[in-house]
Amino acid sequence: MVRDLFAATIVHDIRQSVVMYPPPSLYSCTARIWLREIGFSLTYGALMLKTWRISVIFRVRSAKAVKITDAYLLKRLGVLCGFVGIALLVRTLVAPPVVIVGRTADNLKAFLCKTDWWDHTFTSMEVLFLAWGVRLCIMVRKAPSEFNESRFISMAIYNEFLLTCFLNVSM
Repeated sequence: MVRDLFAATIVHDIRQSVVMYPPPSLYSCTARIWLREIGFSLTYGALMLKTWRISVIFRVRSAKAVKITDAYLLKRLGVLCGFVGIALLVRTLVAPPVVIVGRTADNLKAFLCKTDWWDHTFTSMEVLFLAWGVRLCIMVRKAPSEFNESRFISMAIYNEFLLTCFLNVSM
């Protein structure tokens, strides 16, 4: 799981520094979308699955121990990333990103990647996924201190949920 988080952070940093820096083109707009969604699904998918495992362990009322291995979580993360990859492939083939020219109040030109309903659909899926994460965080908030990392995971999920909601409402 730690390797997944590290890889997702690297993907996000590459997106911010390499893809967003040059002037927008078909390729940079496509890479921006792909790296954003793959990075999001890797990062928050790993965090949510880890929180889900803690919630399942503490929700069980029977005497039988529940064992959820890291390999099982990685399979689920692979399914999540596969679903996101297929959705991104469909999005890229059906409606490739378009570069538009925006103008400021002073009539200055700026080249931008156009936002369309596909982007809003992905954002809506992110919000729903994060809402499930908030629900998981509420379920594990009283976990014993041996699982104290769930508190930090919860803070990361809460922050992303609030930022996603506020930043996308303002757009």
